[in-house]
Amino acid sequence: MATTISPASAAAGGTPAATRLARPAGVSVCLGLWAAYNAILLRHLGDGCSPAGTYHIHVWGGGRDMNYPTYTYNRSTLREFSYTWPVPAGTNICAELWYHKPGGGYESWGLPCETM
Repeated sequence: MATTISPASAAAGGTPAATRLARPAGVSVCLGLWAAYNAILLRHLGDGCSPAGTYHIHVWGGGRDMNYPTYTYNRSTLREFSYTWPVPAGTNICAELWYHKPGGGYESWGLPCETM
């Protein structure tokens, strides 16, 4: 499935892909984000919900803004990353999963936000 998902529509669940792949709180399309105790957990779901290829995750909130290094996803192996994210309780943290399209450009495959 090669649906381009805008950040606004991914967050609102307004695309066919987002609707079909409905997830519990903390997960948007193919990316899970959990924030607690000054740390975040990012999970690129391993259920084949996005194309195989190269990805990176952009995370921001509480005055912090980072693009995590690129990695390869094979559609079956869950990719999980955890990082220290020292911000005050109540801070909104967001992350966006970016697929690197083979012909150039990027495609969003999830934009969850969570409160620390």
